[in-house]
Amino acid sequence: MLLRINLIVFSLIAILQIAIAQPKEIKPEKIHPTSFAIVVDEKTFDNCQPALTEYKKAIENDGLSAYIIIDNWQKPDDIKKELIRLYNQKPPLEGAVFVGDVPIPMLRNGQHFTSAFKLDEDRYPWFRSSVPSDRYYDDFDLMFEYLGQDSVHTLSHYYAFLPGSPQRIEREIYTARIKPSGKDINKYEAISKYLLRISKQKKEKKIINNGFVFTGHGYHSQSLTAWADERLSLREQFPQLFKAGGRIKNLNFAMSDEMKEILLIELQQDDLDFALFHAHGDTNMQLILSYPKANSVNQNIEAVKLYLRSKLRTAQRRNQDIEKTKEYFMRELNVPESWFDGTFGDSLTIADSILNYKLDIHLEDIRMIKPQAKFIMFDECFNGSFHLDEYVAGEYVFGNGNVVVGEANTVNCLQDKWADEMLGLLNLGVRIGLRHKEINILESHLIGDPTFRFASTSKIDFNKKLVLEKNNIEFWRNQLKSSEDEARALAVRYLYKNLKQKFEKELVDNYLNDHSINVRLNALKYLAELNTKAFHDVLKLSVNDPYEYIRRKSVEWMGEVSLPEFLPFLAKHTITDESPRVSFNGKSALTFIGSLKAKEECEKFIDSMPDVASKEILKGQMGGYLKRSHEWLNNEIIPNIMNDTLKMRSRLQEIRTFRNYKFSDAIPFLLEQMKNDEQPDSVRKYIAEALGWFTFYFDRAKIVETMEEILNSPQTAVEIKKEALRTKNRLSAGQNDVMLP
Repeated sequence: MLLRINLIVFSLIAILQIAIAQPKEIKPEKIHPTSFAIVVDEKTFDNCQPALTEYKKAIENDGLSAYIIIDNWQKPDDIKKELIRLYNQKPPLEGAVFVGDVPIPMLRNGQHFTSAFKLDEDRYPWFRSSVPSDRYYDDFDLMFEYLGQDSVHTLSHYYAFLPGSPQRIEREIYTARIKPSGKDINKYEAISKYLLRISKQKKEKKIINNGFVFTGHGYHSQSLTAWADERLSLREQFPQLFKAGGRIKNLNFAMSDEMKEILLIELQQDDLDFALFHAHGDTNMQLILSYPKANSVNQNIEAVKLYLRSKLRTAQRRNQDIEKTKEYFMRELNVPESWFDGTFGDSLTIADSILNYKLDIHLEDIRMIKPQAKFIMFDECFNGSFHLDEYVAGEYVFGNGNVVVGEANTVNCLQDKWADEMLGLLNLGVRIGLRHKEINILESHLIGDPTFRFASTSKIDFNKKLVLEKNNIEFWRNQLKSSEDEARALAVRYLYKNLKQKFEKELVDNYLNDHSINVRLNALKYLAELNTKAFHDVLKLSVNDPYEYIRRKSVEWMGEVSLPEFLPFLAKHTITDESPRVSFNGKSALTFIGSLKAKEECEKFIDSMPDVASKEILKGQMGGYLKRSHEWLNNEIIPNIMNDTLKMRSRLQEIRTFRNYKFSDAIPFLLEQMKNDEQPDSVRKYIAEALGWFTFYFDRAKIVETMEEILNSPQTAVEIKKEALRTKNRLSAGQNDVMLP
């Protein structure tokens, strides 16, 4: 009897503990077709309750049922369970925002899900070599192994992608972060101030009629063709900005040495709706300008002196030998020692520091202005690093202005990506979060309120269609007839998602016959996902598309597919295209297919060109480039991988080269060494990972076959098998985002 009583008591205690441990839930007051979750930690809720309540009301008044989920969150797993629960009930969850100190997943073994991040996870500390990413929360299918909590940055929790995880990001919901920037701020006061402000702003629906686009120095090789062509795409997505009453400014760093000041003024225009930044960046700055262009001999000399002084100061900062650094540059550049004079003197140090400060937008600059753009895209590296105390996007969104939401990256990002993808959805009144849900890369995040939307003249509520009728084929077929370019582009996207291979012929038709750049881009994107003969045939046409980005992607895809039949097209367009980015990508593509074969094809094309004095020079330049590429692969990379007298780190770094340089000539060698039991396990594991980057290769079935052979071998080490499984799944699923290399 006593035993039974004890069991009952223990059971009641267990039940009570479970009840106590359950997150607190504040349910919606209004029932709408879809719902939204405000996930907040207990302390933030206690300090910001009135503002959170006001924000919840504003969301519900805008057509979303809203929950507030409160807990003293210990691990990301607990939050994910809550999101999945809400997603599977009525009304279904469409998105969530994480307010305050909500655990941050730091993801590892998934660099192929990013656009550019390739830091060596074996060499650098975890906090630096992991990707802070809420894809852990919003893609329910991805599979992870929990590795632990950071002992210093306690909000950060490390996870590794499991080899058997799906190898594509396809989110069920959208997410965002409300986490202010600043080390010495009252974060609860900042959150409350922001939530109360945007709760009022959500009532003020406004048609987009004013925006600006800025391109910084060094972005897409400073190609004027690429810069000018973006305007054509934006004209389709926001046609009203190109009519009377609308305004969009296309700003380029080269327009003025005072561009930083111009931008700070433009950001504060009262009627500004959005701002798009395409530039390099860091956690604490936006890199705007290069050094002023020299216009005379003396100015050129002063520019070289400035460069030399910067190199000596860098050497000092890194504890390197200053005299040896000076001797190196004197020898390499043939400059006199006097050009280094004053490097560490007060007057020149201050002058150089002021000049450098004027080149970029710093956190201090943002704190002094009141930016008015409701939406800002930070197509820049590291600006969205919300895992840090201070970060650029956080300063804009939670600062003194009227910014509602920003889109930014937690780590470095590619500058050649389709940054404006589906941006025209904002013009159709689509919530920022639903548009961002279409961007499936690991590092891209929304900072601020993801439920914000602009007003629209569209008669269709695309918000409901994107959530509740995403599988309604009849509806999307009707949208193919829409006069709205972005609606047709969206229809292409969702018909492909539903029909896959069955939609191939229509994808080809949409590329060939639709006048819209954005429709053609979507058609090409999904033809690339299919990666069939139809796609290969279309590439021979799209390589000559009037839109620069389509040509840029076409030559890149040709190289990654690596069919020799592409060589004549690549030779022609690499040599003759007016865009430096197309030419640059084309050169790489030629080497991927095979440098020696490409050299012959380029010489053949140059011989067919009209006679000009520079033909032989051009032939020498192209031939030299391709010859060097061939020698790099065969005389350096491959021998170094095989050289067992080299440090293992050096050998492994050589293997990592194939992440970026997908030389098809190397595949037979890599497959052979992958199966070579005499190679160290670490070499074989790295080779397996490297082969996973050949997702477009026309004969990737051979790679998959080798991975299966490895998986079925009882002698192969477990770690090699894990990487072989990951590579097999990557190649079978195709590239996570085909618009990225």
